[in-house]
Amino acid sequence: MGGETLAGGSGLLDWQMIRATIDKSKEQSIQIHLWGTVLLFKRLLHHMHKLGTVIRCVILICLSSAGVLVLGQTKEDRGKSPLCTRENAVEMIRQQVGVTKSFDDSFRRITILIRAADLLWPYEQKRARAVFTEAFALATQKQKENDEKAASEPKARQSLILRLAVSDDRYVVISAVARRDPAWARELTLEMLRRETNDPDASPERDLVDQRIAAIRLLHTATEMIATDLNAALDFARVSLKYPATDSLTHFLYRFATVDQQRADQLYAQALAAYGDKPFREFLYLQAYPFAWRETLNTPVVPNYAVPLNFVMNPSLQRVFMKVLLRRAQQATENPLDARDIYRSATVDLLPGTAHLLRGLITLEPQVRLYLPDLLPSLIEAREKILVSLSVETQKLFQQLGREVSTTPLQTFDEQIESALKQPDSDERDQLIVTAVFGSEKESLANVVQAIDKLANSDLRAEVFEWLYFHRAVAAIENKQFDEAETLIARVEGHEQRAFLHTAIARMLLTVTRSDTQTRPQQHLEDAITEAKKSGVSISAARVLLTTSVLYTKIDLNRSIAILSDAINSINRLENPDFTADQALEKTPERKGGGGQYQGEYEFRFYLPGLDPETAFREMAKIDFDTALSQTTALTDKFQRAMTALSVAETCLTQPQRPPSRRSRTSPVESGFSPAGKN
Repeated sequence: MGGETLAGGSGLLDWQMIRATIDKSKEQSIQIHLWGTVLLFKRLLHHMHKLGTVIRCVILICLSSAGVLVLGQTKEDRGKSPLCTRENAVEMIRQQVGVTKSFDDSFRRITILIRAADLLWPYEQKRARAVFTEAFALATQKQKENDEKAASEPKARQSLILRLAVSDDRYVVISAVARRDPAWARELTLEMLRRETNDPDASPERDLVDQRIAAIRLLHTATEMIATDLNAALDFARVSLKYPATDSLTHFLYRFATVDQQRADQLYAQALAAYGDKPFREFLYLQAYPFAWRETLNTPVVPNYAVPLNFVMNPSLQRVFMKVLLRRAQQATENPLDARDIYRSATVDLLPGTAHLLRGLITLEPQVRLYLPDLLPSLIEAREKILVSLSVETQKLFQQLGREVSTTPLQTFDEQIESALKQPDSDERDQLIVTAVFGSEKESLANVVQAIDKLANSDLRAEVFEWLYFHRAVAAIENKQFDEAETLIARVEGHEQRAFLHTAIARMLLTVTRSDTQTRPQQHLEDAITEAKKSGVSISAARVLLTTSVLYTKIDLNRSIAILSDAINSINRLENPDFTADQALEKTPERKGGGGQYQGEYEFRFYLPGLDPETAFREMAKIDFDTALSQTTALTDKFQRAMTALSVAETCLTQPQRPPSRRSRTSPVESGFSPAGKN
């Protein structure tokens, strides 16, 4: 039968070739497991699509027997694949760049391009530069379209909030470029800003909004660079000093201070020199950093700063700032008020800059008294002069000379509940109880449950209990109080919340449980899968399945692969799945005041972080490359397919390279594994 051939339409397939294929499959069975064998089936079926049914069955049975041998392979064996070479990985990345030309969404296309360019950079820098350039051109065109659209809506054009709500992808590209070539990123930025500031059609109002947006986005880009290049981050922050000051500057300073406070202090000194004579709406943003404030109540935006735990106040910066502040206070009493420097802050009232300056002096007084006592007389004198220079209406906002409206002393949880129960109106009473519960992290669970039981609104009561049990379960898991966490999880009603909690406790259990006693984390993983499937089709459910798939690799690799298939099926049922959005579930029941009057909504937030496809496939590829690669083709969304293909390729670029053998020069395209082949 050795020379026998079978005719099959336009091609011939002889038994010698079949036997050779089977022999090769057996030889490589130690490297390619059962899932990878499916792709081998596809290659053969392409050639024998017209063979008789019986002959096809014989061949498939033979190949299956070769593939089944792999079920006993170790994780180490599965992770080693002849396909996982640097050459193949670079080729896969090139393919994804080509695939983006079929994308309709520019943001998705740009995301793939900058990811591909970043991966290509160490190996094909010229090509990577071309891909970055293509991405920046797309982003520039997209921003031009956004500007043209905004031009037709003057109110939107002049609204800082509405403008910032629309992403400027040019900064996304610049951030990616800066990780590889900071000088080029700075060049792109300066050229971009030069073109915008030289716009002859810009009105003063539009120009001011544009400049503030530029400052905010420059500092956001600088903040992202802190993790990869401190010098580049400082360069971008210094460029922002040419634009109006915003709260983004202080956010950046605190963030930079977590890794290098000395250089952050130096940048602050430069900022003080740049903004020392600017309007109060800009200058007063500088009062927070020297005194480690978490917020400022006299600025146009009332921020919430994250002060580093290791932050040390710099006495010299405090003194320099206070001297500038006192100089400005003296000038404010001697010179006419700038009519344009009027704005709202935390008081909601539209006040002149000098009133906001007064608020700053009042707030600073305790710290000046403590750290800079020699400047206290000058501060008190400036405070008194500014107060009497304000209008009678504005002076009424300050009850006493030298201090604002007195604040109510902080109450304990029990005192808050006792005060709430004295309210005759049930809606007002419910509001006060909910407010107390929101700040009850350190109270005993029994005490908080007793308070919640006093809520008159049964629907609101259920929402508060759900919020309480969820967050207490999260805290118990973090503290490795597993029995307590399991009790709390059982009281949570929402399927999405329960699914997340089961993955969270399983992850923690896997870090403390011996490999031979993994029944408990495995049961939580199974519970998470069940709850995710009950929750319906959603990004949250897909994240849970992806996360459980990766966690299961520590227990049962075959089960892990099956769950990955379930995750893919879940993702495929979503329209344009977006895993970049905030990983939180929010519930907003109506908030009622006295007499049932509508007063907005409560906000119950459940943070449900989990893996995205890119991360899950990257982790799977480290353990079982062939399965991860083959499964990327099962994703129907082009963007997700391309992103997962890039993450799988990345694993081959980061692992040590072995010299290619003569028998394993197969490329992903030749093997039928190419994710780019599916459009």
